[in-house]
Amino acid sequence: MEITIVREENQTYFEPLMPQEIWEKAHLILGAIEEGAACGILAVGEETEHILNLQYLFVAEGYRRKGIATALLEGLHEIGKYSGIDLTVCQYALNEEQKDLDLCLARNLFELDEVRTPVYRTAFGDLSPRYFGKKTDGDDWKKNVVPLSEVTARMWNRFAEKLEKLPEDETALTELEVKYMYDQEASFLLVKKGEPVGCILFEHLENDFLLSFFCVLKDASPLDMMHLFQASYQNLQTRCSDSSWLYINALTETTEKMVKNMTDQKAVLRGQAVTRYYYY
Repeated sequence: MEITIVREENQTYFEPLMPQEIWEKAHLILGAIEEGAACGILAVGEETEHILNLQYLFVAEGYRRKGIATALLEGLHEIGKYSGIDLTVCQYALNEEQKDLDLCLARNLFELDEVRTPVYRTAFGDLSPRYFGKKTDGDDWKKNVVPLSEVTARMWNRFAEKLEKLPEDETALTELEVKYMYDQEASFLLVKKGEPVGCILFEHLENDFLLSFFCVLKDASPLDMMHLFQASYQNLQTRCSDSSWLYINALTETTEKMVKNMTDQKAVLRGQAVTRYYYY
């Protein structure tokens, strides 16, 4: 078996193993070759403050349970140690389908975070129009709802600082990941009088979307909250069919209470969102 860094000259060889959107976001890609065949791939996101985000790990059927995933992770560990990386983070929904991944990460010394949050799945067509499709008069509200593509780093950091100052029992897990991880057009920041007071953040999966974070501060009204949902819905409506899957990570108690209402009781629990860390 050979583990290699995937570069422009050999990318075509590995392209069938990973969705295109992951290729576009990946900072580092490792590939596995067994008996002349490209059979495994690992991708990590952009390095931020000496942290790597493990975004994708895949081994082709017929090559599984042969230590290929472990070899890819060991290759990543070697690069991390050589590059002075502090830790590698991997986030996923823990269920029966991801059981093998969880065991593989555990064998490779990834530590499991104690905090778990429920992840639900619903079809896009099952989203309740009371939340996502509600119509409002005029377009004045759009001035306060800014797509992530137009949010400056300064404004993004200011909102993160506000969340950090809230009591722990109000925020639970409010640590925002790096901005580029979220879909830039379907995610929005709520700004009132020049100050960020809420957000709705989506991640684009292969053919689906993950509502990974939603929060409004006390300065925001219920109508402001509806505007965040409406803005995201209008964007997703142009990119999703009724059968497209939407995953919702109920990161806060407020979001969890809203999940059933947002989907008219049709959302199905798919597992627990977990995070594993490998410290170098």
